[in-house]
Amino acid sequence: MTRALFTSFCLLLSGIGLAQPVCLTPAEHKALSRKLDQEYIPVRSVLDPGFQNRPPGYREENEMTPGEKKFFELNAQFGTDLNQMLRKANLLQDTTCLLMVSLYARPDGSVQRVFFEFGRNFMQKNDSLAVMRLTEKLRPVLCAWFSTYHFPVTGDKPYRFSTSLPIGKLPSRRKLRKGPGILVTLEDAEKTTRPDTVKNLVFNTLELTEVPEVIYRFPNLEILDLSANALTAIPEKVFTIPTLKQLNVSFNPLGNEGLHVARNRHLKLLNLQSTKITDLPKGVSKNRRLESLWLGLNNFSDGLSTRPLRRLRRLKDLNLYRARLNTLPVGIRRLKRLEILDLYYNNLTELPEPLCRLPRLQQLAVSNNKLNTLPKNLGRLRKLQVLYTHHNLLTSLPASLSKLYYLRILDISHNGFFAVPDPILTLPYLEELELSHNRLTDLPATLTHLKTLKKLYVRGNPVSESKTVSSVLINQLEENKTEVFY
Repeated sequence: MTRALFTSFCLLLSGIGLAQPVCLTPAEHKALSRKLDQEYIPVRSVLDPGFQNRPPGYREENEMTPGEKKFFELNAQFGTDLNQMLRKANLLQDTTCLLMVSLYARPDGSVQRVFFEFGRNFMQKNDSLAVMRLTEKLRPVLCAWFSTYHFPVTGDKPYRFSTSLPIGKLPSRRKLRKGPGILVTLEDAEKTTRPDTVKNLVFNTLELTEVPEVIYRFPNLEILDLSANALTAIPEKVFTIPTLKQLNVSFNPLGNEGLHVARNRHLKLLNLQSTKITDLPKGVSKNRRLESLWLGLNNFSDGLSTRPLRRLRRLKDLNLYRARLNTLPVGIRRLKRLEILDLYYNNLTELPEPLCRLPRLQQLAVSNNKLNTLPKNLGRLRKLQVLYTHHNLLTSLPASLSKLYYLRILDISHNGFFAVPDPILTLPYLEELELSHNRLTDLPATLTHLKTLKKLYVRGNPVSESKTVSSVLINQLEENKTEVFY
C-alpha cells in the first residue's frame, strides 16, 4: 500500500477525524487504568449481571448462562470484524500477531477510549524490532477504525471490554480440537485409513469456497463444522449423509439461496448464524427431526416467516439472537415442543400473546429489547424455569407470573421497577432473583417467604446505594441460606 493510499484509507475510516476516540499510549493507559476501571463497568456486567459471583474456573457450554455464552460470541465477533478490516486494507496477509485491546465504550457502544499493544509476531518469534515496526504501521489504522466502530452491546452506563486475540492470517485463529474420532484438517481427512472411526469433522476457518468432497468418505459422520469459511452454497448432498446429526455453517455468506436441503430424518442441529439470510430458507422444513435451529446474527428486520417451521414438530431450541427482529411472528405458537427461545438483542417492543401457548417452554430470554410489558398470560408457560428480561423498559410484571410454579431463575435487572413485583413473592421454587439496577427504594420483608432462594442481587438501586438495606431482613435471608449482593 502506497503512503498516499494509506493516508486516504485512514482518513476514510476515521471520518476525517470526527469523533475519533483517544488512543492511549502505554504510559497514559497505566496512569489512567485505575480511574477508567471505576468509570467504566465490565461489559460482562451488562451481559450477565451476576457473573462476578459465579465460581471461577472452566465451564462446559451447557453449564454457562446465556450471558456467559454471549460474551464469548461477542469476543469472537470482535476478532472477526477486526480481521475483516485488515484484509480489506490488504494488511497482515502473510503474518499473525497477538493484539491486546482494552476498549472503553459509551452506553451506545461507540468507542470513547482505547488502548492496544502487540504482544507477539508469530512469524518472527522473539523479534522485538518486528513488533515495534508492526505497531508503527498499524497504530494509525486501528485508531481510525475504532473511531467508527460500535461494540455490539448497549446499556445504561459506560463499559469496558478487554481481550487478547490473534490478528492477521485467519487459519492460525483456529481452535483445534483433539480426541478420538475427530479430524481438523483436509490433509488428515484424505490420509486416514480408518474413515469408519471418524464421527466429527472440524473444517472451520479454512477459507473454503466450496464444500470439500472428502467429507463423504466417512460412513459414521455425526458432526460437521464448516463455519467461518467463504462458502456461498451448501449442496443437497451434504444433507444425504445418513448419520449426520449436527451441521454448522455459520459465518458463511450463503444468502437466501445458498442452502440446498435434501429431505432427511437424521439432522438434529442446524447452525445458520451470520449467513446473510434475510428470511428463513424454505428448505429448512425438510429437516423433519431437527431439534435445534440457530438463526441469530442475521437481518430479519423485514419480518420472519414461520411457515418453514411448521413441519419441525420436534424443534426444542430456537436461537434468534441479534436477528434485528422488530416483531415476533404469532406463528411461533405452532412450535409446541419448543423448550428454549433466545431473543436477546432485538428491537422488540412487545411480545405476542400466542407466545404463551408454548406448553413445553423452559427457558425464555428477551433481554436487551425495548419491552414495556410482558404478555398478561405469561403464567400459561407452566414449565418455564428460566426467564431473562434484563435491559428493557419494564415497570411491572403480569399477575399471572405467580403461576410459574417451576421458575428457578428470574432476571429483571436494568429496568424501571420502583418496587419488587408482588407476583415474584409467591414463586415456590425460585433460586436466583436478579433485581439490580432498578429504582427500588425498599425491599419487602416477604422476600423471606421465598424458602428456596439461594441468591438475591439488588445492586445499583437506591436501597443499596443509600445503604438502607435492613440488617434484620438480611439476617433473616441469610438464615434461610440466601446470599444477598448489594
